[in-house]
Amino acid sequence: MIRIIGVGSPFGDDAAGLRAARRIAKDPPAGIEVVLADRPGIALVDLLRDASAAIVIDAVRSGRALGTIHDLDLGEVARLAGRRFTSHDASLPEALALAEALGHELRGRFLGVEIGEPRTESVGAQGFSAAVDEGLRELTARARRWAGVLAPQRRFGRTPSLRLR
Repeated sequence: MIRIIGVGSPFGDDAAGLRAARRIAKDPPAGIEVVLADRPGIALVDLLRDASAAIVIDAVRSGRALGTIHDLDLGEVARLAGRRFTSHDASLPEALALAEALGHELRGRFLGVEIGEPRTESVGAQGFSAAVDEGLRELTARARRWAGVLAPQRRFGRTPSLRLR
């Protein structure tokens, strides 16, 4: 099973991964499980455990232009361990590095949208600037494309699900 994991906090600009996952969950690709993970930290390892592949979606603060999409192999993100990459204190790269060290094959993608530093951008009613919201639309479309690439071909109908963590 392919799992799309939207990571974030339900508060403010850090909700980007959750918002993208909710958009996908409204009409998920066939055979895809969508998980909303409220700041999972190391618990991300458990979410990767029984998935054949994963697409992890999160907000990023790397200094690039607002709305920039980051599209990396999960193994590449694991090699960023020790560097601040996402907007969470519990580092996504460390969680992925731990999963890899525990023998989990990191098959899948990390998709992030650049959100900027806290309180430095002008935001709309939904908490995101126009550039970030546009980035989220592109990120959502890209997640759907990656799901199609990563998913095994199926002959039968959809079995989507949404799980909250």
